[in-house]
Amino acid sequence: MTNSDRRLPVAAAIRDAYRFTFEHLGAIIGLIWLPMIIGTVLGFFIKQRAYLIFANALASGNDARLGPAMLGLLFYGLAFLLLTAMMAVPVTELALGKRQSGTLARFAFGPAEWRLFKSSLGLMAFLMASLVLAALVSKLAVPAAMQMGAVALANLFMAGWLLFFAMRLGFLMPAIAVSEDAAILPRSWKLSAGNFWALLAIMLGAVGPVLLLAAFVEMLIQGQAGITPGLQGPASMMAAQLNSASQNMPLTAGLDFLMAPLVMGQMLGAAAAAYRALAGRDNPLAPDGR
Repeated sequence: MTNSDRRLPVAAAIRDAYRFTFEHLGAIIGLIWLPMIIGTVLGFFIKQRAYLIFANALASGNDARLGPAMLGLLFYGLAFLLLTAMMAVPVTELALGKRQSGTLARFAFGPAEWRLFKSSLGLMAFLMASLVLAALVSKLAVPAAMQMGAVALANLFMAGWLLFFAMRLGFLMPAIAVSEDAAILPRSWKLSAGNFWALLAIMLGAVGPVLLLAAFVEMLIQGQAGITPGLQGPASMMAAQLNSASQNMPLTAGLDFLMAPLVMGQMLGAAAAAYRALAGRDNPLAPDGR
């Protein structure tokens, strides 16, 4: 049976994700809290400063100070990927039965974390290059008179493009990193063949409710500002939105920290369940291979 012929048991994978998270929540917290604290503190200071700089630049029309803020966000993005790899590997090992228990604290960076970090960088570089290329093509190929009308269609296409490759390449990466020595991105592409919609359904069923819960709590804390979708309106309005986001950073950072065990447990538990179903006989290292 080829990978494209092997269909994922969506309901079973979602059920396994919930069972894993709530049976091992204490262990998950022990495995991720130390890297999560570091990431939360870094994100708080770097993003809060960047929001203020962007807000001032929009309000004054002076872009001279944007460079350091962009470098700070780039540094945070790299640190976030590295810390995420340090959290994802042990939680995935727990989900796949390669680790039998949690620990009071863990801060380690081994071969599996390094491979996952490199693959995450490669995936992010590919997605960012796709965005840049699409923006250039749109700018050159779409006449100025038609650009406003084509923006919504282009945004919809790019959202679908990013979602497709994020699911096909990214969803199974942690499980592959801890279970195999193969190149992660090509292996993920092969295993997920023919199962994009099933993977998306698993992601929505396992992680969607947790994200909705986080959004609801944030709305209760921040009011209408907690559900405002992105930056919009004239420069003065966007500057006000950024200032508001900066002021709310303590609340949002704390909420992200509290929700992280649930989000990571659900996402990585679902990915582990999907990996078990897809790996099959062509991977002798796969747990419960069949």
